[in-house]
Amino acid sequence: MAEGYVEPIVRSTLEDEADNYQVELTFRNMLQVVQRNEFGRPRRCKMHDLLRELALSISVKEKFGAVHGGGEEMKECKARYISIHKTDVELKSFTGVSKIRSFLVFNKSLKTLPSGSKMLRVLDLEDAPIEELPDEVFKLFNLRYLNLRGTLLKNLPNSIGRLLNLQTLDIGDTQIKALPHGIGKLQNLRHLIMYLFTGNWNDFRHFTGMQIATNIISLKNLQSIGIVEANGDFTRQVQRMVQLNSIGISNVKEGDEKNLCVSIESMRLLRVLAIIVTNEEETLRMDALSSPPPNLRRLFLIGKLEKVPQWFHSLQSLTHLYLCWSRLEEDLLTHIIALPHLGHLVLSNAYVGKQLCFRTDFPKLTKLQIYNSPQLNEIIIEMGVMPNMKYLYITRCMELKTVPKGIEYLKNFQRLYLEFVSMKLQNSIEGEGSVDFPKVQHIPNIIIR
Repeated sequence: MAEGYVEPIVRSTLEDEADNYQVELTFRNMLQVVQRNEFGRPRRCKMHDLLRELALSISVKEKFGAVHGGGEEMKECKARYISIHKTDVELKSFTGVSKIRSFLVFNKSLKTLPSGSKMLRVLDLEDAPIEELPDEVFKLFNLRYLNLRGTLLKNLPNSIGRLLNLQTLDIGDTQIKALPHGIGKLQNLRHLIMYLFTGNWNDFRHFTGMQIATNIISLKNLQSIGIVEANGDFTRQVQRMVQLNSIGISNVKEGDEKNLCVSIESMRLLRVLAIIVTNEEETLRMDALSSPPPNLRRLFLIGKLEKVPQWFHSLQSLTHLYLCWSRLEEDLLTHIIALPHLGHLVLSNAYVGKQLCFRTDFPKLTKLQIYNSPQLNEIIIEMGVMPNMKYLYITRCMELKTVPKGIEYLKNFQRLYLEFVSMKLQNSIEGEGSVDFPKVQHIPNIIIR
């Protein structure tokens, strides 16, 4: 998209057309799918070695693209697309790169940026040890894509507002706490990725958001944003952003229920929704939501739930459900059996009961993750209810003494992952003489940590 290769089509977004391009390239064997997600969509692709070598040689000959190892000085590079590889050496100076359109960095020692590259459209600096962006970056009028994920930045200057053609800004996993007022000038911005992931799934605030300026509401081309801290009356104002298809909101309070639900109902194009309350004792209230977005596919709810929301059964397009710190006392499964496309279910400290029993069909469920359920002592999977189950992850469920009853019925099973579980559970499946080994011997990949 940022390179300008995706042609706009009536009644279709640029993102959807880009997906179609990828499908076409795969169909023509120009790309090979290395990894798919649990729903069969490509997650990682690569080029065949021979095709890649041919493409690289043609790129160099036509001065289209160049790959640099990072140790050499780049002089008079006339290529329009430059990729910097290797991480064991520090990059030297850049000269003669005024014509480049795309600069991709896979070198974590990068401390120098190319200068005089006014035609640059893509700047990818992920994980580079950069603490401050040089002023020259904000003179890149043609810049469409700026990736600063994982850098050491603590502040984003107000001059970010000078990048009027910017479409994607990724500042995830940086030390930036708040966005400047200048962000409201980026009327072409489509994707704003802003969150910090601590890496500790046991911590309630393993995902945190950032503060934003109120003028961000005026960005009419914005498709996705998150995670945003809900300060002031943001939960009310956000209802004006009806064009969004993805949003994450943190720091939500009980008193935000009415405004939050009205805003969510106004976003009929929403596909991804994440809601995070202020702390583990705050109750997440969303009962006022009577008509959730019809095409919602991924739902992340992090916070205490007094009961399962009554609108769960209407999520007919939902493929991914993540419940964390819900601490529900009622049986959750009876409320989600009506979801025909649910393929990935994550329950982290979501249920305080002792038994989970899958009695009714989950025809599309391929991945189940159960974390931090200290009282759970039994999982039952009845025959035929999970015909496509492939991956099961169980972590920090110390009362669980045996593998799920009925696991032997899961004929398409590929991986069983157990971490911080009881020794009795571990011993029950380790070795051919163990009591439950016959139930899991058909599973090709069993990991115990």
